[in-house]
Amino acid sequence: MKDTLAVTSTGFHGNGLLRPAAIAFLMAVALLVSGCTMSETQQRTVSGAGIGAAAGAAGGALFGAIAGVPGTGAAIGAAAGAALGGAGGYIYDQQKKREASDAEAARLRDENEQLRLRQENEELRRQLQQQQQQSQ
Repeated sequence: MKDTLAVTSTGFHGNGLLRPAAIAFLMAVALLVSGCTMSETQQRTVSGAGIGAAAGAAGGALFGAIAGVPGTGAAIGAAAGAALGGAGGYIYDQQKKREASDAEAARLRDENEQLRLRQENEELRRQLQQQQQQSQ
């Protein structure tokens, strides 16, 4: 008999597996504690992984129960969900950064155009003033 450690609602017990709810709880606590020191990319990636793991564990447990192995199904589902959710969170972060970069580029183009028009306007005023002075 394997001697493993399990987390249950009453504490740690030997000869069992970590319950998916306990894993999700521990992941949530870890996210809350570490969230303050993470970059925005890391936060989005980890959030996606956490959400994916929770959804994967639930779906895996459901399909695992149908197959007669809910614990194994939940573990596999959580791992797959974490991987897919993390990838999704990272992709979402990159898209948001691209949108912000595009918006900044558009703002700078507009500002540059305004400066160019002001400079052109000033040059035309100088030419007009020179013409008026020469005609007097």
